[in-house]
Amino acid sequence: MRHRLAGSRMVDNMVRFSITAILLALFIIVISCDTLPSDPSQDPSRDPAGKIRAVNLADWSPGGYETAVSMETIDRIAATGANTVSLVITAYQNGPESGQVRSDRRLTPTMRAVTRAIERIHGNGMSAAFKPHIDLYDGSWRGLIKPGDPTAWFRSYEEFLLEWARLAETLDVRYFMVGTELAGTIEHDEMWRSLIEKVRNAFSGELMYAASWDEASRVPFWDALDYAGVDFYLPVTSRNDPARSEILSSWQQWLEQLGLLQNRTGIPLLLTEIGYRSVDGAGIHPYSFLDDAPLDTGEQADLYWAALEATGPSEALEGIFWWNWLASGEGGNRNRDYTPVGKEAEQVLIRAWGGISKRVARQGFPVE
Repeated sequence: MRHRLAGSRMVDNMVRFSITAILLALFIIVISCDTLPSDPSQDPSRDPAGKIRAVNLADWSPGGYETAVSMETIDRIAATGANTVSLVITAYQNGPESGQVRSDRRLTPTMRAVTRAIERIHGNGMSAAFKPHIDLYDGSWRGLIKPGDPTAWFRSYEEFLLEWARLAETLDVRYFMVGTELAGTIEHDEMWRSLIEKVRNAFSGELMYAASWDEASRVPFWDALDYAGVDFYLPVTSRNDPARSEILSSWQQWLEQLGLLQNRTGIPLLLTEIGYRSVDGAGIHPYSFLDDAPLDTGEQADLYWAALEATGPSEALEGIFWWNWLASGEGGNRNRDYTPVGKEAEQVLIRAWGGISKRVARQGFPVE
């Protein structure tokens, strides 16, 4: 979700979630209860074996994934109990109607850097995923991409995608996302199916598409993929500092909707992005990352807890990918961004996923 281009974020917020107010009115029911639900770590059924426990690792520079800090960050992800790391790989285009998608030598990760990161991920016993994104130089959100020449656009996107699919195959990457939030292009069903088939010919792992929530029910090519992905930034509360029980009760309505979506797609369903900033009101507008809300790491932790408690036992969901950890290692209890690093939310994740080891603890990672 996070873009290197600030203007792109602003449009992203306004367009992707224009339906939020309506959905909130329809689905959020806040109740209170005397006893909080159990901690996920105390109930093995909250995280059944085989579910994907993933983190999106993000960077917008050529060599950011191969730095010493990035290697330490990957080790720290492993310490949470994660079993999968997804690398965000970003291409760029000029505007929504452009027919040209391309790598940017200043911003797109190099294959060498990605290779080093994958080696570290595998060295920690985790699976890897590639998550290609497209950012726009004019600040537009990728969901508005609607090329004037679809044939030219798909040709250039295919060139970008296949290059990374071939690398993914040589590196034994397990998952590959053929696209992220490209709602303006999904009407070209035949072109998408042709692209997916070519990716399958280059990559023997499992294929996904990461749709924005309001796009997911309209994707026509789910049957050509192995997983349906949803980038989930819907509201799970209507006020600041809600009780954990309130957040969890709000999740039940979204779980119903996700179940219906899974039935509709007929394939396993994932939350390919989910995340909350460490600020007041993060659960009201999870997609909002430009507002100047006050720091609140406790609220982020509560939102993490509720999401893990809700999704762990869900039969509709095969796993979740947290947004996000940064290859640069940014975080800490004064950071207001999405990363849980060095915050209470990281401890929630560790408890839920059964992470941390004495070896890792000796390396200086936080342990409660």
